[in-house]
Amino acid sequence: MTTNDTRNWQVSLANPSTVVEGIEDIAQCVYTIIATVKGSDPLRPDFGSDAYLYIDKPGNQMLPSMVYAVTESLQKWEKRIEVKKCRLVNAGLDKRKIVIEAVVIASAAQITITTNI
Repeated sequence: MTTNDTRNWQVSLANPSTVVEGIEDIAQCVYTIIATVKGSDPLRPDFGSDAYLYIDKPGNQMLPSMVYAVTESLQKWEKRIEVKKCRLVNAGLDKRKIVIEAVVIASAAQITITTNI
């Protein structure tokens, strides 16, 4: 497959025979940042987020702490977007999703990225 933009693309996590680019590339990067535990990448020990630290905390502690951890890590590691709003939503009895509303810096397009935690 040939990509249109050689600056921002990567192999799809969902299907390694394809690539993602544009908004899908940003969404996949956001997921990777949130899902990566800080210290697990030996070449970038600060890469990732501390969101996992708050998963088992009570709701009144977990919610603001996790939103802060996700927002802080995205501001540091994903420079192509400006996070406007981050929130957690229930996706079932014991599941939650993070919903990130952001603006793509290069185009001013507003996007919403939803990812599991």
